[in-house]
Amino acid sequence: MDTILITGATDGLGLALAHYYRPTAKRLILVGRRAFQDVPLTEFDPNTYCRIDLAQANGAEVIDNWLEARNIRHLDLLIHNAGTGYYGAIDQQSWADIEQLVAVNLWAPIALTRQLLPCLQKRRGKVVFISSVAAMLPAPDYAVYGATKAALDGFARSLRVELKGSIDIQVIHPGAARTGMHAKSGISRETMDWERFPPTEKVAKKIAKAIATKKPSVTIGAGNSLLGFAGLYLGRVIDRFMQRRQR
Repeated sequence: MDTILITGATDGLGLALAHYYRPTAKRLILVGRRAFQDVPLTEFDPNTYCRIDLAQANGAEVIDNWLEARNIRHLDLLIHNAGTGYYGAIDQQSWADIEQLVAVNLWAPIALTRQLLPCLQKRRGKVVFISSVAAMLPAPDYAVYGATKAALDGFARSLRVELKGSIDIQVIHPGAARTGMHAKSGISRETMDWERFPPTEKVAKKIAKAIATKKPSVTIGAGNSLLGFAGLYLGRVIDRFMQRRQR
């Protein structure tokens, strides 16, 4: 793949994917909200780093203008990796946090896909949405997060039919990985020990291998695949189990 764009590339899975593709991509475009000098990207070219907070309403337009200013008018691969989450009961989450979560996890991928569609169609490129197993399961205390991921799955499914023959659409459902998002979400280590989750490098390698396939949807890991299947086809059983677990 000649030109690859990864959002949320300054931390977690996004950064691990950037390291994975760096040796082979001719042009690797990284998108993040922090200044280049403040993020662990010393091995990358600062001229291919676009700084933008995807919670901003005009984020997609800013990225498109940034690409146009550098005469980058085609993309082979667009990876929507940027995401955020907040832990807690819905009535305990601030409206500002909910708005930001929906903006980053759902609105930004929709808007950016639409904005960059001409660049992708020039090369019959591929759009990859990094979703979550939470899209297929009840997500108590992560209700809005789970809803954004489920909505993203629905958008990708419809887009796959709408744009068939024009670009490829893929959804990837990783399970939990050892990223900084857990601490930022507000959940405690006593509630969730994220240090026991697989390292981002290991998960990113599996994601990249999935991207190399033609499969429209991939769930990373046998255990996560089983959970996803149960969530989709054994809904009542899973709901009752989650309710008992909450109690």
